[in-house]
Amino acid sequence: MKVYLDIESDRVGNVCVIGMFLPSTGFVQFYGSEVTPKSVLDVLMKAETIVTFNGDNFDLPALNKFCAVDIGLTHRSIDLHKVKKSLGIKGGLKELERMYGIPRKTEGIDGYKAIMLWERYLKKGRLDALRLLLEYNKEDVLNLVSLERIFLDQMEVAVNE
Repeated sequence: MKVYLDIESDRVGNVCVIGMFLPSTGFVQFYGSEVTPKSVLDVLMKAETIVTFNGDNFDLPALNKFCAVDIGLTHRSIDLHKVKKSLGIKGGLKELERMYGIPRKTEGIDGYKAIMLWERYLKKGRLDALRLLLEYNKEDVLNLVSLERIFLDQMEVAVNE
């Protein structure tokens, strides 16, 4: 079973939001004090494979540090950033979404703006900033499902040519 995962971090690299989607049980998201090693591992341990975008460089090392476990020993990783490179495709997640027509309500938000939204929520209690950050994270996670499907289709076409 797969889990699709994306984390948001604060300015110093602490995990502040984590979104995970398991096709069998749906989407789950934790933020702030809800983000605990137990809450994260309870969901992760339901899967054997973690699907991310650039997760081998960012999400998984952050989780290893946060949960004090080596995710690489417990799970297989599918990093769609590496998959797109192997297919000769250029661009970041948002560019690929536009290229393939994957919809996004939070257009224009990136990792830096996500940090700013988190800070606005923490420092000023802005619930609108938190809601936007959580929606951004959710779209990052759920759009991985569509992107993976597109890449699998492209790999199948390449094999059959």
